[in-house]
Amino acid sequence: MSSANIKVTIASPEHIDQLEELTKQLVEGLKQEFEPKRFDWGIRRRLFDPLQRHGILIAVDEVKDEVVGMIIAELRVDPFGKSEGYIKQFFLKKEYRGMGIGHRLLKNALEHLKKIKVEKVKVNIREEAKRAEKLYKKMDFEKKYEVLELDL
Repeated sequence: MSSANIKVTIASPEHIDQLEELTKQLVEGLKQEFEPKRFDWGIRRRLFDPLQRHGILIAVDEVKDEVVGMIIAELRVDPFGKSEGYIKQFFLKKEYRGMGIGHRLLKNALEHLKKIKVEKVKVNIREEAKRAEKLYKKMDFEKKYEVLELDL
C-alpha cells in the first residue's frame, strides 16, 4: 500500500455510502452510537449543497476505488461577524495512517478555507482522538482553550 495511490478530492453524492461507512467507523471508534438521522443532517445535506460540498474532502485509494479518509472544513460566523473555519469529522482508516495522507487532507481543507476568506480555523479534539493533536501542532495550530462537557 502506498500513499502514491491516494487522491484527495471533493466528495460527491456518489460517495454517500462510503462516507456513511467511514462515519460509522469514526463514531464507533469514539465509543458512540451511529445515528442515521444525524448523518443525513450532517453529511448527506452537505453533499447536495454545491457550496458546502467543497468543504467535504476525501482521500480515495485509486487502486481499490475506495474512500479511505475524510475531513469536513466548514465556514462559521462568530457572534462578532468574523468568519471562522471549523474542522470536523477528520477520519482516516487505520491501515492508511502514518503515510502523510492525513496531512494532505488537512492541508487541502485549510486551502479550501483560505479560498473562502476564513480568518481563523478551529478544531476540537476529543480525548479519544488525542493522536491527531500531533498533526495539528505540526500544521501550526495552537491550543487556546479546553472544553469541558457534562451529559445531562
